[in-house]
Amino acid sequence: MEIIFSRPSEDRTIPLSIIAERTKLTVEDVEYLLMKSLSVHLIEGIIDQVEGTVHVSWVQPRVLGIPQIKYMRDRLDNWMGKVHTALLSVEAETPDLVAS
Repeated sequence: MEIIFSRPSEDRTIPLSIIAERTKLTVEDVEYLLMKSLSVHLIEGIIDQVEGTVHVSWVQPRVLGIPQIKYMRDRLDNWMGKVHTALLSVEAETPDLVAS
């Protein structure tokens, strides 16, 4: 779950080899671990054995530590910056439609 949490939300396709490396398991054991995690609803996603990846679409909420909360705050700040940039772009392209 930590591997998934540390990746950006738009990049949640993870090679099984990375999970095997971080967990010190074989790729076969990683597949079993993922199937078990999917069956008890710790995560939701799709395992692609041909590509050797897993795409995680949801992770069970959990208690966060101080470093994880700081990381989450940084991600939210980054997201707010992207939203503000999109807003400015929309306002510049359609000044008559956006009321001030």
